[in-house]
Parts: sequence; C-alpha cells; structure tokens
Amino acid sequence: MTPNKEDYLKMIYEIGETEDKISNKRIAERMGVSAPSASEMIKKLIAENLIIKDKDLGYQVTREGLSLVSELYRKHRLIEIFLMQKLQYNIEEVHEEAEILEHTVSTFFINRLEESLGFPSFCPHGGTIPKRGELLVELYHQSLAHIEEIGFYMINRVHDDFDLLNYLEKNGLAIGMTVEISQIDSFAGTHTLVYPGNRLAIPTSIAKQIYVSPV
Repeated sequence: MTPNKEDYLKMIYEIGETEDKISNKRIAERMGVSAPSASEMIKKLIAENLIIKDKDLGYQVTREGLSLVSELYRKHRLIEIFLMQKLQYNIEEVHEEAEILEHTVSTFFINRLEESLGFPSFCPHGGTIPKRGELLVELYHQSLAHIEEIGFYMINRVHDDFDLLNYLEKNGLAIGMTVEISQIDSFAGTHTLVYPGNRLAIPTSIAKQIYVSPV
C-alpha cells in the first residue's frame, strides 16, 4: 500500500463525512490532481476492493478499506498527541508532520507509542482514536450544519484541516468550548454562534466540519 493510495483512501473517507455524494471531480479537487489522474487511482482502489461505486452515493469505502483508514487515523492521531505533548509542536505545525510520519512508522512503533501516552481516546482535535484492530467510529459525529434547534452546545470535534484550525483560532473558538446557537438561517445557510465577546455567523461549508453536542 503506497502513501499515495493511503492518501486517496483517507480523502474519500473524509469527503464522505461531510458530503452526500462522492464524485470523481470532488476527489480530484480535494487531492489537487487532474480528473484523469484521480480516475486512474480510483480504478486501482476498486480493483483492490478498497472502495466501491454506488450509483446514488458515488464512491464508498469498503469495510476492508475502512480497516486501513482506521489504522491510518490511529497512527496520525497518536503521533499528533506525541508531537504536541512531548515535542511542543503547535497546532499549525503538527498536522503536516503527522501526515508524513503516518506513512512511515510501523504498527509495532505505534503500539508502543500508544502505551507510552497512556492509551488516549481522543486526538487534539476531538477525533476518536481507534484501539488496536478496531474500526474507526467517531464518538462525536453530529455536525453544526445539521443542528436545527437554537440553544447551548459544546464544540467536541473539528476536522483536522489547517485552514479550518486557523479560522477557529482567529475567531476564538476551541474544542471544549460552550457556545450558544442564537440563530439558524436556512436561506443564508448560516448558524450564528454567540460566545464571550463574539457573535459569529458560520456558513454551512464550515459548519459541516465542526461537531457539537447539546449542553
């Protein structure tokens, strides 16, 4: 399994978290490649039974593919914790480094790393860390975009995306923070959050990447 295949597989899984249909065009956009290049890799992933094509949902990760994705997330998230806790990486540095290391470290190393870190359950962004041999099941999976009632909610998880993390930091939002959803505008496609010293209308494209639970 090459790093490039692993990146494609993870990206297809990530697109499926926020979008109803996964198209060739969307995969190419997210991977930053041409449509023909994406098509070639998609054919390889289908041939290896890592993804399938559904006429309604587009490309979907198979159970075999999800097993590989789960191990990649396990490696990535444990590495992030190590880099931040032990090497004092900041939020801007940690993701890119973990992206490189997840393809190179062995499962033996990750098992030892998990033990040394005390078997953590969540990464710095609130994502669930699958245990050895388990499939990834996110504990926090209700996105802000799907909230239909105003009220108070806690931010539990955000997508591990550099631009998103910068956006949240710039606006004073963080994991574990309680915010009030004061307005939901279905026409404008925004959820307005009120929190200490701030009032922020978040568009659906960003709200899909923020996961919350009622307080």
